[in-house]
Amino acid sequence: MTAGRRKRRVGDVPSRPKRLTPNQIVAFNLTRARTDRGWSQPEAAAALEPFLGVRWSRASYSAVERSVDGVRIKQFSADELVAIARCFDRPVSWLLTPPAGTVAATPDHLDGLDASVLQRTLRSTRKP
Repeated sequence: MTAGRRKRRVGDVPSRPKRLTPNQIVAFNLTRARTDRGWSQPEAAAALEPFLGVRWSRASYSAVERSVDGVRIKQFSADELVAIARCFDRPVSWLLTPPAGTVAATPDHLDGLDASVLQRTLRSTRKP
């Protein structure tokens, strides 16, 4: 190792954040919500069924979670976002919140949205 450079360790945040599309962020957070509950993919699919109106197969559920990898990205509908949020008792905005070390990349902001733009987009607009 040369002077001034240290070896990267597990848990280190990369110097440039990973860019994820909003759909990949939802897939990441779906996995997180499932594992927080201690559910397997088939258990999560069964729990989602009453909210979705259909049951995702084991292969379909797995493919949805693998969307994070970016090979085949699931395009979530608004109905699916609401169903997932209801099933896991999370706000829809939580599903769209990027995990640490990532940024939301959209067609108009390929390098990622500025945090303040994202916060404005996700904040509640309901009046108390």
